[in-house]
Amino acid sequence: MSKNVDSITRALKLKAAPKQNALTFRLGTKKLTLPFEVRTLQSDGFVFLHIPPAAGILKVTGEGLELVENDDEAVAAQASFRKPRAKRAVRRAPKTVELPNELMSALNKIPAGHKLVFDANGAPRLVKMRTRRKS
Repeated sequence: MSKNVDSITRALKLKAAPKQNALTFRLGTKKLTLPFEVRTLQSDGFVFLHIPPAAGILKVTGEGLELVENDDEAVAAQASFRKPRAKRAVRRAPKTVELPNELMSALNKIPAGHKLVFDANGAPRLVKMRTRRKS
C-alpha cells in the first residue's frame, strides 16, 4: 500500500507525546505562553509538530525548517521517528562449578530422600526431604 504525506501525518499524531503549554511568544517585553496541547517528535533530520487542528512534518535544513510535501521524504521521516526496540535480556547458561573429588564422594554418600543442612550453630546435619504431591 502506497503511503502519502497525509496518512503518515495522521499516524504520527498517535505516536507523539503531548506537552502542555509548550508554545511561547514575546509580546513587547512579556513572554506569553499559549494554552495549547502540542505533540512533537524529533529525529536527526525531521520534526513532527501537531498543534490542533493542524499537523505537519518539517525537514531540518541549514536555513531552518521546510514543510515536507514529497511522499518519499515523508516515508523517510516516519522511519527516522521509529525508536529501536529494547534489547531483551538473554538467559545465560548456568556456570558449572568444579567440585573436588573428596567433596563429590562425600555428597554421594548422602542417603536418598535426605539433604545436608546447617543448623543455627553452623553444624551440618541430615534432614529428610519433603515430598510434594501434585494436586
